[in-house]
Amino acid sequence: MNRTLLIVFLLALTAPLFAQRGNLSPDERRDRLEAVIIGKFATELELSSEQAEKFFPLLRAFRAETSSAQDELQEARRELNSISQSSDADSKQVKDLIARTNSLQAMLLEKRSKFLTDLADVLTPQQVSRCAILLDELPRKMREFMEERRGQGGGGQHKGGPPANRRGY
Repeated sequence: MNRTLLIVFLLALTAPLFAQRGNLSPDERRDRLEAVIIGKFATELELSSEQAEKFFPLLRAFRAETSSAQDELQEARRELNSISQSSDADSKQVKDLIARTNSLQAMLLEKRSKFLTDLADVLTPQQVSRCAILLDELPRKMREFMEERRGQGGGGQHKGGPPANRRGY
């Protein structure tokens, strides 16, 4: 299967996720997001069908392993932000949150390193390096994508003016 057929196949699998509008369950939103991520990686990495068969299970496993830590890190950052705006901040709480964020970041970095190292058995060095870049860009791109979707009637109003020039997501 060549690259074009792979993309058509992925689009056929994910099209139903994007066809529906209205209130979506968290599982449906997660499925949509996963479809966007899969499509972006398939396109950007120019995966062969053989590579895709090996790559996507590794990517899904990596995302499953890091999902809860990512959520915890986001929550800790929200708490730090809240404390930073409070006049009666507790220094012990701040120290604990900083230690927690550092620990989570170290764990996530270790899992990311293992994932990229494991990909060396599946992808070319150029694809692995591009994957590393995509992983770095992914959180920001996903936020932009979600804001853009909200701005187009996909679940609320876009905040901060018109959508900025987006590429790829």
